[in-house]
Amino acid sequence: MTHIARYRIEGMHCAACVVRVETAIGKLPGVAAVAVNLATNEARVQHDTDAQPDIAHAVESVGYRVCELPSLSTDDQTPIAAFQVRDLLRPAVPALAVVLLAYFVESVPLAPVWMLLLATLVLFMSGREFFVNATRSLRHTALDMDVLVALGAGSAYLAGVWSFLDLLQSELSHLGHSAASGQCGSDFTAAVLIVVFVRLGRTLELRARRKASDAIGHLLNLQSPTAHVLRSSGDLLAQESEVDLPVNEVVVGDVVLVRAGERVPVDGLVLAGVTEIDESSFTGEPLPVRKQPGNRVLGGSVNQSGSFRFRAERVGDETTLRRIAALVRDAQGSKAPIARLADRVAGIFVPIVLAIAAVTLTWWLTHADVHTAISRAVAVLVVACPCALGLATPTAVMVAMGKGAELGVLFKDGAALERTASLQIALFDKTGTLTEGRPEIVEVLPWDGVSRTELLRVAATIASGSNHPLARAVVAIAKQESVSLDATPDRVHSEPGLGLKAEVRGEIVLLGSARWLTQFEIQNGDSPFQSLADRWATLGRTPLFVARGRQVLGVLAAEDRVRSTASDATLALRHLHVDTGLVSGDRLAVVKNVAHKLGITLIEAERLPSEKADVVRSLQATGRRVGMIGDGVNDAPALASADVGFAIGAGADVAIEAADVTLVGSDPRAVPHAIELARRTLTIIRQNLFFAFAYNVISIPLATGLLSEFGAIILPPSFAAAAMSASSVLVVTNSLRLRRFKPNSSS
Repeated sequence: MTHIARYRIEGMHCAACVVRVETAIGKLPGVAAVAVNLATNEARVQHDTDAQPDIAHAVESVGYRVCELPSLSTDDQTPIAAFQVRDLLRPAVPALAVVLLAYFVESVPLAPVWMLLLATLVLFMSGREFFVNATRSLRHTALDMDVLVALGAGSAYLAGVWSFLDLLQSELSHLGHSAASGQCGSDFTAAVLIVVFVRLGRTLELRARRKASDAIGHLLNLQSPTAHVLRSSGDLLAQESEVDLPVNEVVVGDVVLVRAGERVPVDGLVLAGVTEIDESSFTGEPLPVRKQPGNRVLGGSVNQSGSFRFRAERVGDETTLRRIAALVRDAQGSKAPIARLADRVAGIFVPIVLAIAAVTLTWWLTHADVHTAISRAVAVLVVACPCALGLATPTAVMVAMGKGAELGVLFKDGAALERTASLQIALFDKTGTLTEGRPEIVEVLPWDGVSRTELLRVAATIASGSNHPLARAVVAIAKQESVSLDATPDRVHSEPGLGLKAEVRGEIVLLGSARWLTQFEIQNGDSPFQSLADRWATLGRTPLFVARGRQVLGVLAAEDRVRSTASDATLALRHLHVDTGLVSGDRLAVVKNVAHKLGITLIEAERLPSEKADVVRSLQATGRRVGMIGDGVNDAPALASADVGFAIGAGADVAIEAADVTLVGSDPRAVPHAIELARRTLTIIRQNLFFAFAYNVISIPLATGLLSEFGAIILPPSFAAAAMSASSVLVVTNSLRLRRFKPNSSS
C-alpha cells in the first residue's frame, strides 16, 4: 500500500530547482514517485505506508525549505505569494536615478559617486535575496536561476566599481575621466536594471500564477459562511429556535433552514419544503432543479424560490464542494508527462549557460577590452531563462484544471489530461450515462394464474433489497399501486448485469434477465410472453423476469429514456474525430435501439462487468486509445482498464474512484468538452515549450555577441534581463488564455 502526501516547497525559482528537489526526494527509501510543481510550489510524494521518509531533511539538504501546506479555506486560496507594488518601487526609484545620472554624467557634480551609492543600495537591499539564495545554492553544490542572476548583477556591479576606482585614480592624477565615467555609468546601469527587471518579471509571473490558481478560490467562495441551524431545547412543546452558526460548526444530523436567495451551506437531504435549486456551479446546467422531501442538495448551490429544511449529511471537508476543490488542487499540483523533456533539459541547463558565459568571457578578452568581455558574459548569464522551461507545462495544467472544474470536468492529474487529448474512441455505458438512469415500469404481464398484484408484490419484495435503478423502478410502481411487500427479503445477492436472488419466506425468488433465470435452470422460452418480451426489447424496453422457486411468475417492462443531450454528445465526438461505441449488459435489441437513435455503430450488448473490460482491452490491442464512460459499479472494471475512464459524478463512488476524469453533472456532453479542453491545453503546452526552447536557443547566441560579425544585434545586459523576465511572463500569459476557453461542442 502507498500513501500520497503533499508538501509546500519554498525557495524554488526555476526548472533546475524542480529537478533538484525531485532528485533529492526520489532517493529516499520507500518513495515510489515524486512530482514537484513550480507553478504551485508544491511536491506530491507517493511512498509506502510503512515508510516514513524524512522529506524536510532531503529538501533542506539541497537548499530549499519545506513548509506546512495551507488547508483549503477562503482565507488562503492559493499558496503563491506575490510581491507588493512597494517592493517594486523600492529598487525602481534609485535605479531610475542611476540611469539618468549615467545619461547626464558630465553635467551632474559627483555623478559617479551618486551612481555608486545608489547601485550599492539597489543591489544589496532589493537584490539581496538573489545573493542569499545563490550563496545557499552554491553551498549545496547546486546551480539555479538565482546563481545566474547573482553572477550577472554582481559582475556588472564589480565592473562598475572597477571603473569608478579607475576614474578616481584618474581624477587624483589629473588625467581626465570621460571614458571611465561613461563606462562606470554603463556598468552600474546594467547592474541595477538586472535587479529591477528580474524582480518585475517575478512579480508579473507570480501574479499571473495567482490568476491561474484562482479556480480553487472561486469554488470555495461558493460556500455560505453561515448556516441557519434549528435547535430544540428538549421540550416537546417548545418551538425550535434558529441559531446562526459558522458553516464549519455544522455537524452531521443538524437540521438547517435555507431561505429563498440563500446558498445551501452543506450537503444534505431535504426534510420539508419544495423549491428550485440552481446547481449550475456543479453541473453546468443553467436550469434550476426542483427539490422536494427526499431529494439531496449540495452545499454551494443557490436556493431560488421557497424556503426549505434539510438534514446535514456531509459537512466540512466531506462536502461535495470541498471534495471538488481538493480534487482540483491535487490535479493542479500534478505533472503531465509532456514536461519530462523540459525537466531533462533543466537538469543541465545552468551548467551549460555558465560554460557558455566562460567561453564568451575568454573569447572577448582576447578580442576586446575587459569591460566588453564582462558585459558580454553578464548578458549571457542574465538572458538565459530556465524559468520559462519550468513554467511551460504546470501553468497550463493549472489553468486547465480550474477551467475544467467550471465546466463540471475534474481531471485526476496532468497525466489523465494528456491521455484524454489523444483518445480515439469513446465507449459509453447505457443506463444512467446515455439514458436518464431513472427507468420506469411501463408494462406488467403476469403468467396464467398469477395476479398483477401478486406479481408486483413478489417483484417489489426482492427489489427492495437493492439500490439498482431498475430495482427502484419496481418498488416505485408497487407503491403507486398500493401493493404491500410480501416480507423482508433474506440473503439478497446481486449479480451485476444479470439480476437479483433472495429468499422470501423460505423460497428462492429471482428478478432479472432471461439469462439470469437460465443460470438456475429455469426455462422461459416456451412462455407466451417471451415473444412479447422480445418485441419490448426492439422498442428499447428492458424485460425483467420474475420467478419463485422454479416457476416464472411474469415479466415487467422497464423503459429508461435517452437523455436529451446524448445525441449532441455523440455528434460532438464525431466532429472531434472520436469514434463512439455502446457497451451494456442489456439485451441486444434494447442496446441497438438506443445506439440507432444516437448514431452509434459499435455495439456490445449483454456484457458482464468483466466482459466490458475485455471489450476495452480488445480495442486497445488494435492500437486505439480508448475512453470508457460509465456511472455504476458495473462499469468500474472497464473504467480501470480504459486509457481514460470517465465517471458520471451522480453515479456510484466506486466508479468515481476508478476513473481518471469525473463528470460532476450527468450531462454526457461533458465528455467532448473534456477532450476539447485537453487538446487545447496540450496545444498551449507545446506552444510554451517551443517558445521557451526557441527563446534560449536564439537569445543566448545573441547575448554572446559572437554573431555580430554576421550583422546580428548584440544584447546588452539590461536588455538581456528585460528579455529574460518577459519570457517567463509570456509563457504564463499564454497559459492564461485557457481561462477564456469555450468548447465548440457546446454550440
